[in-house]
Amino acid sequence: MSSVLVIEDDPDILENIEEILELQSYETLTTSSSLAGLQLAKEELPSLVICDVVMPELDGYAVLSELRQQTETATIPFIFLTGRSDRADIRMGMELGADDYLTKPFTQEELIGAVQSCLNKYDRLSRQSEAQAQETQTIEKQLQTSQELAEMSSVLLQRLSQGLRHPVSNITIATYMLKQNLADKDSDRYIAILEEECARSTSLLNEVSSLQEYLSPSKINVLRGKLKVRIPL
Repeated sequence: MSSVLVIEDDPDILENIEEILELQSYETLTTSSSLAGLQLAKEELPSLVICDVVMPELDGYAVLSELRQQTETATIPFIFLTGRSDRADIRMGMELGADDYLTKPFTQEELIGAVQSCLNKYDRLSRQSEAQAQETQTIEKQLQTSQELAEMSSVLLQRLSQGLRHPVSNITIATYMLKQNLADKDSDRYIAILEEECARSTSLLNEVSSLQEYLSPSKINVLRGKLKVRIPL
């Protein structure tokens, strides 16, 4: 349920506004003091503030200015009530951030229309803001995933490089020794080393190749788990 704070020092107008709003199922907070109204706005954070311009303590402009300076109340819709119809006064209110201006006397339809218009506008803005926030969050997640995939690719390449270093070294040595005039017994030993290291290298390449299929956003969780287990390369 939307809540409306009404700040008006004329008791008859205040009571009339309260009755109209409650008939429309709005939760209504009322006060005849601008200072009390300012405090209520900060404590209750209403959906909308309706405030008279001419008040004995703080005028409506000062109330609006104070609300707009506070983070918690800066975006609360604000409607001025005034007996003035001077364009300069209206312009001043709008420049301070007022959303609408009702000149006394106003009809029930004008009041309800102004209230609904303000609430609908802020509801749309709120939904747009949420949609933009979700879109931004999605983009940030995509960028984070892309960065993580790049880091995981680097890890795979690093492990491949480290894993191949020893087999390649042994294969190089065994190949060199086989080119020498060795006895059959020694030749057999180096051939066995070649076979063993070739098999080890093939297994390593197959393991890395099988992990590469997980290098996609849809399978990143699986890849995280496999790398966390620390596959022996």
